[in-house]
Amino acid sequence: MKRLYFRSVVVAAALLLCLIASAADRTEEQKTSYRKAMEVADQKIADEVKAHSELMKNLEYLTTQIGPRLTGSPQMQKASDWTLQRFKEYGIAAHLETTEIPQGWTRGKDQAEIVAPVSRQIEIRAMGWSKSTNGAVTGPVLLVKAKKMSDLGAYKRKIKGAIVLREPVELPSANEVPENAYDAVIAPARGVQEGPEAGWSERRKLLNAIAAEGPAVILLDSGKTDSLFSMSSLSRYRPSDAPLGFLTHEDYSLIYRLSQAGPVTMKVNLSGTFSAGPVPASITIAEIQGSQFPNERVIIGGHLDSWDLGQGALDNGTGAMAVIEAARTLKALGWQPRRTLTFILFTGEEQGSIGADLYLDKHTAEIPQMDGVLILDTGTGKVFSIALENLYQTAPLMAEIYTPLKEIFDLEPLSTRYFGASDHVPFLNKGVPAYFCVQRVAKYGEAHHSQTDTFDKVIPDEINEGAALLAAWMWNVSEMPEALPHHATNTEFED
Repeated sequence: MKRLYFRSVVVAAALLLCLIASAADRTEEQKTSYRKAMEVADQKIADEVKAHSELMKNLEYLTTQIGPRLTGSPQMQKASDWTLQRFKEYGIAAHLETTEIPQGWTRGKDQAEIVAPVSRQIEIRAMGWSKSTNGAVTGPVLLVKAKKMSDLGAYKRKIKGAIVLREPVELPSANEVPENAYDAVIAPARGVQEGPEAGWSERRKLLNAIAAEGPAVILLDSGKTDSLFSMSSLSRYRPSDAPLGFLTHEDYSLIYRLSQAGPVTMKVNLSGTFSAGPVPASITIAEIQGSQFPNERVIIGGHLDSWDLGQGALDNGTGAMAVIEAARTLKALGWQPRRTLTFILFTGEEQGSIGADLYLDKHTAEIPQMDGVLILDTGTGKVFSIALENLYQTAPLMAEIYTPLKEIFDLEPLSTRYFGASDHVPFLNKGVPAYFCVQRVAKYGEAHHSQTDTFDKVIPDEINEGAALLAAWMWNVSEMPEALPHHATNTEFED
């Protein structure tokens, strides 16, 4: 996940006010009529969710009976099949669309220990799609302090056969309170940036270059407090060039301090396995047909896949089940939307948004008539804003769509920050107006990609309100007389 600041908050806010002032040519009476009608509808949506929500029941089944849902795993396919049936049981037309990934990966029993200068067993978790060590390997720890590609030359001849360690992650101060759940995972940039080496793309290149030199293992700092792990992948659904494993920040810091004092020897065994060939990966799509503009689509979505250390509750079982609950609610109300309402549960968001790419590839001809996308993907906390994602040309209509939501759900103004980093980015890159829910923290920083991403962390009232907001935004867009404008496809958005 990356943060982009395309414009200052002051400039963005000023531009937003100008755009709102230049709203479309409907009369004030027509705008007032739309706002009042949407306030009534949005309140009925909120009341339906409060009275009859099945979100927590569905989320408990997903996280408990199915569990974590790594892309391409049997559990992920079981979840896709189950969500398909849930939509149908609510009386909503639904189907799966399926692609393949080159290889599925299953975590093995990972082990590590410090052999010298002290003896200590430590916990380790293989990075996703990490090459195995083919049994336990013992070797010297090599501290590589390279921060960019040009720094790596001094270490190249030493890497082969070594257990590579880099400098520990600098954790945010305990006094820093994140503004939102996204910031709890990726702290906002401050001051002058160090350059491109500060980004994940450059770090990925550096890790790939280290892996190409034949280390025994590359160790990674999970970058979380309280002995929590994190998870990610370096390769795209194929074995990595070298074994990679995450340690807790506490153990990583210990080994770093030992290596500064003298030679350190470790023993590591990573034993993950790969499928013999390609495996399926599906997305679930459900629709309520529009009456006046059936070929135009309003889309809400969340990713159903998760990492495998926890139960996939906050990332992103909450978002996926909120989408199902929004669908259930709108169907239960029996209203006929002007535009078609499309609900998507994506796969592969954690490894590059392959589910969103699959949908766009299969529906290329429909892209010009995709009237808006909203994604929920940062946990269980209250949705307190929607991010414009630099789509300032949509601000006049979004302000009208958003005003009733503010009244019903007690929201802050539209966010003028760019977040990216979820399934809406591929839509943005195709010119579709796509937005992102901004949520309260609610322990998302701890749960994100870790073993504590579990059902007991969910806050029922707040995620149920999030489901109601998804449904209400979708309804408001579907009933807006005008469609949200698309933008040029050569606009660059980063994931």
